[in-house]
Amino acid sequence: MTADEISVNLGDATPRHLLVEWANGQDAWVRQLAAETILSRQPPSEDLLDTVYGTFLGEKGLGEPSPEIPTLELSVAESSEEEMLELVSLAGVESVNALATDQQLDFDPDLTILFGQNGSGKTGYARILKRIAAVRTAEDILPNAHVVQLDSPPTPSAKIAYRLSGSNLSIQWRNEVGLAPFTRISVFDAGAVSLHVDNDLGYVYTPAELALFAHVAAGIQGVQQRITAEVASLSPGSNPLLSRFTRGTRVYPLIETLGSATDLGELDAMAALPEDAEADRECLESEVAALRSNTLDALVANAHETERHLTRLHSVLDSVTSFDEDAYEAARAALETAERRRVEAREQLFSPDELPGPPDENWQEFVVAGDSYRQHLGQDHYPRDGDACLYCLQALNPAALNLLTRYRTFLDETLVQQVTEAKAAVERAGLILEVTELTRASEFATEQRDAESPATWASAAVDALELARIVVHETNQAKVLSESRIAVKATISAAAVAPILATASATAKQLVDDRANAATVLAEKQKELAELTARLELKRNLAVVRDYIRRSKRAQQLGKLSRVISNGAAKQLTAQSKLASEDLVNRNFETLFHEECERLRAPQVALRFQGRSGQAQRKKVVATYKPSSVLSEGEQKVLALADFLAESRMRGIKAPLVFDDPVTSLDYRRLDEVAARIQNLAETHQVIVLTHNIMFASALISVRQNKKLRVKIYEVRDGGETKGILAPDVEPRLDSPADLAKRINTKLQEIPNAEPVVQDALIKETYDLIRAWCEAFVEQELLQNVTQRYRKNIMMTRLSKIDTSRLDAAVAVIEPLFDRACERMTGHAHAAEYMSTKPTVGELQEDWEKAKAARAAYIA
Repeated sequence: MTADEISVNLGDATPRHLLVEWANGQDAWVRQLAAETILSRQPPSEDLLDTVYGTFLGEKGLGEPSPEIPTLELSVAESSEEEMLELVSLAGVESVNALATDQQLDFDPDLTILFGQNGSGKTGYARILKRIAAVRTAEDILPNAHVVQLDSPPTPSAKIAYRLSGSNLSIQWRNEVGLAPFTRISVFDAGAVSLHVDNDLGYVYTPAELALFAHVAAGIQGVQQRITAEVASLSPGSNPLLSRFTRGTRVYPLIETLGSATDLGELDAMAALPEDAEADRECLESEVAALRSNTLDALVANAHETERHLTRLHSVLDSVTSFDEDAYEAARAALETAERRRVEAREQLFSPDELPGPPDENWQEFVVAGDSYRQHLGQDHYPRDGDACLYCLQALNPAALNLLTRYRTFLDETLVQQVTEAKAAVERAGLILEVTELTRASEFATEQRDAESPATWASAAVDALELARIVVHETNQAKVLSESRIAVKATISAAAVAPILATASATAKQLVDDRANAATVLAEKQKELAELTARLELKRNLAVVRDYIRRSKRAQQLGKLSRVISNGAAKQLTAQSKLASEDLVNRNFETLFHEECERLRAPQVALRFQGRSGQAQRKKVVATYKPSSVLSEGEQKVLALADFLAESRMRGIKAPLVFDDPVTSLDYRRLDEVAARIQNLAETHQVIVLTHNIMFASALISVRQNKKLRVKIYEVRDGGETKGILAPDVEPRLDSPADLAKRINTKLQEIPNAEPVVQDALIKETYDLIRAWCEAFVEQELLQNVTQRYRKNIMMTRLSKIDTSRLDAAVAVIEPLFDRACERMTGHAHAAEYMSTKPTVGELQEDWEKAKAARAAYIA
């Protein structure tokens, strides 16, 4: 035995016993759920689940006190009759293969046989039955492949009439797979053979008692779903109170972490405030508003601005005070002397005829530029004999060489250097001020002078700055100063501005200090206001906070209880259900399987049961091989039938059994055995057989007739463009004489009231029936079924049942009657002399009376 195989001895235990035993060891709400489910034998309703959930809440102290739930007694679980399902008809078939749409298939309550050749349409009807039953081998249904289809072909459909526990019902099928209540139907076809022979199969049904486990499990899940739903309703996605409180207050972290673990006493203490708390809050708001005003900020900004302007003004004036008028005049005079001496030297070196223009500054710049170019080229000894001009590159003649030499002499003179140094001295001695700073200082001084209350120092400062501007311009041009005593005036003005600047700096510093102190006070007041506001908000929402904590605690409790259910009752129920399904079900199946194998003479195989993932499964082996590797095709077929029938019997319900060509590959002896078994099933179930094997159809009919049981037969015909044409009560026909006699009597009642032409047709049809009656009477009663149509053997054991003493008398009547029926029936050609001679109603009635008298005399 492998680890997957099950070996549990439960004695007389049943799933019902196991369920009741389990329920009595659980909480009251579980017992209530189990008791109601066992009584109803249905999945728990929403109303029941609501009631059970109320009991659960009361039992756990989360609701109203729960009622007393007694332990269960086995009498509670008495079994009840299962509903009986019976197919009545199948009609209005649309878009199912090539089946005709105008056919109606009426099912016999016991046995219905659909006989027809391959391709006649039987498979189309079988596919509908397999699809509504959702069997393992259900196939997709396609429209007629030989007809041009629309982009969206119609959905396969049909109208199905059925009877459920005596109530006549109907439903419109629209290609659904698994349509209740037809999922109870069992179907055996060629595709099921390999499944039932080689595969590890689970059971396609849930026995009535075993289904109770699933119903109770569904009820437990329903209670857990209600727990989940209530937890979800108790636990909002985000804390709705958090937005009402300010971060940074002592209340905020308590609200932020609000939940089942929150200390409600701490919150109560926070919410405890005096009666005048609201007035305190209003006072704090006024103080904060005053402290938040921008007065100090503006004063500080103005003070800093004034300080910057005064600082700039004092700096400019201070720069002017350092200006030395005498030094400037001395430097300017030295520059004039140096330039005069240079002019004189130039006049001595060059005559006017040698220069293209006057020897002015432009000429001098030209000479300086040329010498700079020489120095750039590195021509330190230029010019010498043989040199070329640095510009035109032509050889220098003596006159040019002389002129260039004098240029160098002019540039090398000490006087040139003296002029350069004198210019630098003038620049250093001049008044140098930043133009932007001077302009801004002037604008500020002017603004102060022109103010409504002018500053005492402003006018002098404006004059000093204007004089400084003039001096800056004149010294930049090395001109003679037009104003004097500029430094003295600037000194006087700077002295007047200095104390004003010191006062402005002190004022700015004081204002900055005042603002800093105000910010500190504001921060303290704001914090005090935020704390008081948060506590007041908490006081207003304390009821909401209490409810939130209550809901959080309840949600936490429910969540824990749901986990307890999953790990307790639900887990134990799964184990108990597994025990019931894996051992009890398998044991029952094994018994039924061996019974079916014995009835069908199926080959001996070992049956093993494997429990995987909590599911019961069965497997068949021959030694260590798959049955298909060892058994013949016929043996596999009967083995699959035995497995199928055992599984179907385990359902414990009355529902149709469908067999689609069940005897392919079977020899004639097994064919009779299968026919006998199916007939036996038809005594307790509605059975539908589809076959193309005429011998099998005849065997079924013969077995039924031997027991004088009814059977409904259809021949399924190929109508060319459409298939599935249903012809009821046609060959293979083995109608009894009594059945045919009823049909003949019906015709005889119709003939007298019919039109003459119709009478002729009805008479011929009646002779058709009389001819069939003669054949049935001879085959079944005169010769006692010793030989039958479509049977392979002669039943010699029935020879003794033939009454030879009455045989001649019966033959004397039946033989000429059969001849007359052949002459007058519609299916035979007739001699010319008979064509104009039509049988009358009287002749027909006379012939029929003779036939009845002959049969009555023989079977008396």
